[in-house]
Amino acid sequence: MKKILLALFLSVSLFAGAQTNTETVKSFFGEVVNFQDVDVNEHNPIITLDKLAAEQADSTLSLTGDNVSETFDKAMEYAQVIIVVENHTAVLVKDWENCRQSGAWGICMPYGEGYVKRAALVNLQDYINNIIGIPDGQERKVYLFN
Repeated sequence: MKKILLALFLSVSLFAGAQTNTETVKSFFGEVVNFQDVDVNEHNPIITLDKLAAEQADSTLSLTGDNVSETFDKAMEYAQVIIVVENHTAVLVKDWENCRQSGAWGICMPYGEGYVKRAALVNLQDYINNIIGIPDGQERKVYLFN
């Protein structure tokens, strides 16, 4: 009986301390995007992040396999870069110098950190090609912030 109560207590403690999807996105992207006075979509906060980034970015570019080199050349001129794929993935570029050659994209892809929406938001820290996927028909937007 004591083991069951202990297990129940630990489970409740873990869930009580976990961040919601909204809190996760706000805390991670909050230094770049202003979430103040905004109702964030709790089920999928990447939708809200995408909308706010579009409104607040200094510049917005579309990322495709054909323009990746030119897009990244321009992006490196900015202090912060967020890449959003459709409504399911958001990545903050962390290090342009730490990059790995991507066969699919044809260039050296920088290191980044972000979230992919699955049942819950999943944190990924990797070279961004491993987070944003291969060039395909999905819409990828690059938000540039000074």
